[in-house]
Amino acid sequence: MATLSEHEILLGLLALALILVVGRGAAEVARRLGQPEVLGELIGGFLLGPSVLGAMLPHLHHELFLGEGVGQALSMLSWIGAVLLLLIAGLEADLDILREKVRPGSMAAAFAIIPSIVAGTLFGMGVLGRPAADGFFLGLVLSVTAVSVAAKILIERGTLRRGYAQVILAAGIASEVIIWPLISMVGSLQSGNPVAAGLRSALFAAFFFVLMMTAGRRFTFWAMRRMADMTQVVNGQLSLVLVLAFLSAGITQALGLHALLGAFVFGVLLGQAPRATVQLREKVQTLTVGLFAPVFFVLAGMRVDIYRLEDPLAAVTVLQLFVVASVVKVGLGALGARLGGLRGWEPALVGIGVNLKGGTDVIVAILGAELGLFSDTAYTLYAVVAILTVLVSPPLLNLLESRVPPSEEERQRLDREEARRRAYLTGIERVLVPVVPELLPTAAARLVETLSVAKQNQGETFDITELIPSGERAIVEKAPQVLERTEKRLTAASVHEKVELTAERTAARGPVEAVLEGAKTHQLLVIGAHAPEPRPLLSLGELQDRIIDGTDSDVLVAIQDGRPLPRRVRRILLPVNGQDYSLAAGDVAAYLAMVHQAELVLFTVVRSQLGPYQWRAREYRDLLEAGHRSLNELRFRIGCLGVRLTERVRVGGDAGQAILRELDDRSYQMVVLGAFDRSGDDRLSLGGTVQSVLTHARTPSVVLISHKQAGREDG
Repeated sequence: MATLSEHEILLGLLALALILVVGRGAAEVARRLGQPEVLGELIGGFLLGPSVLGAMLPHLHHELFLGEGVGQALSMLSWIGAVLLLLIAGLEADLDILREKVRPGSMAAAFAIIPSIVAGTLFGMGVLGRPAADGFFLGLVLSVTAVSVAAKILIERGTLRRGYAQVILAAGIASEVIIWPLISMVGSLQSGNPVAAGLRSALFAAFFFVLMMTAGRRFTFWAMRRMADMTQVVNGQLSLVLVLAFLSAGITQALGLHALLGAFVFGVLLGQAPRATVQLREKVQTLTVGLFAPVFFVLAGMRVDIYRLEDPLAAVTVLQLFVVASVVKVGLGALGARLGGLRGWEPALVGIGVNLKGGTDVIVAILGAELGLFSDTAYTLYAVVAILTVLVSPPLLNLLESRVPPSEEERQRLDREEARRRAYLTGIERVLVPVVPELLPTAAARLVETLSVAKQNQGETFDITELIPSGERAIVEKAPQVLERTEKRLTAASVHEKVELTAERTAARGPVEAVLEGAKTHQLLVIGAHAPEPRPLLSLGELQDRIIDGTDSDVLVAIQDGRPLPRRVRRILLPVNGQDYSLAAGDVAAYLAMVHQAELVLFTVVRSQLGPYQWRAREYRDLLEAGHRSLNELRFRIGCLGVRLTERVRVGGDAGQAILRELDDRSYQMVVLGAFDRSGDDRLSLGGTVQSVLTHARTPSVVLISHKQAGREDG
């Protein structure tokens, strides 16, 4: 195996360091000037290329970047960056919104892609004097929307979830899908049968899409679960994502469709997969933005050699190409979006968005240079046009965005997405249910099956593990089985991609040790308990206390007093104190209310330094208003679930006693509480309010016990 020499390793490290310093430094300057970072990285490459560094210090430029070994190593890093950029672009694609915007997206794509190919072909033949094949390839380059650049700019602006932004992505994705079979056809012109090559590429593309959406989808979901749940490899999921991305890219490369299509399609699948958490996405983005993407964009900028534009009219040619490319794509792309149903200034925003350059289009241009269909001069012309386009597009987007406020429907969707992003249960994917008689698995099973239906309705991942300690085998055979109960409720075939039901036996010596060991790999532990006795020290049971005190996972406890949780729930009481654990309990209560179609009563107590006979009418109203304002966050989080909400605010008094009076005054079938575990010595301590309600209420209770954040003392 050929390896780099000691001198080449030194030069490669120096070159890589210089690329990162200049590229990231220029990106920071661009960001501070209100420009996208990719523009700075392209300009950084221009500074390191033959136009500046090569002209000033030709020997240093040649030593660092033009050596065969170093050049190949940097080229490989660059292609890895391109693959990861397309992976991120796929992750940002929302299939639900894309399906909603399929008409304007497809119309914008058709009106932007086809005329761009025609305009590029004519420009290449008429202005540049190139053969038809070269002109056609220029048209292909002009037709591509830089999805990665568009996504990055929209993310930086906080508008990626807007409807017009998703139309831009839809049109860009269409250009990504169409471009590779066409490139295969152009690349096969020398074979004498380009039509057959194009048809073969189209068939291979169809085969790949079908493969990825069936077997590839199932394998990706399975692998993501297994890596996260069954291994302790540090950053194992990140490694898995990289492996699967490179394999997908390799498959499309082998099929002649180019590696980037495979990376993009895998990114779309990964965006829907279980365990694809925000943290995992951030790791992929950090790796890409911190190392590989700057290498790609800087090397793309380094290919620009202004000294190849020897003709004094070269600047005029650049301007002509910029105008032709922009007018055709912006104008006709906007026309297609308008014919697709967009109104106002939104079509113009779509036109500007589909005209964005500096991503996949640059990759296609580089590929054309390698195929001999794009001369170095043509590449330089196009690279300058790409830089100009990236320079002028963000200010235009900013100008038009101010004239396109969200519609009421779009605002509701954006609020709904933001609410679910903040919500607690949205991020809960792994749930552990121990089947131990003392932990009342009947109550736990009923609670879990209700939550699973709610999660199913929201299209969220909810994987349930039934834990059976080995020593409990004889007793467990008579115990209710969580899987049996839940499977009866989850009948839709599509659910099984989002919900996985497994049974797990453990060889731990005792049930407590078994549960604590299993809880380490789960986000939520669900157990049952009998209502506690009214004693000075709270206890939900010996096993329950030891488990709650010993685990770091959140614990959801179904508490029953001689009878199981009710099958029919009409009204649920949710006491709220504004702390994170209280808001998380609100999410649980909302999901339960959604399934039962029950009324959810948000109940809060506002404390005052004055006694009830000292209040003035205005002060009392102010306290009531403050109580209602304290419910704003919870109201926002769960308002999108369609649950019937009622707000009740009490002023003054003990919170626990106020909750008990509310339970006595009105008919409630369930009360849901949030608590923070203050335990430290095997004695349960959930705060005075929670203890008072659990020990004196005659209403079945559910309590979510958190270990992550100590809230204020609630009495």
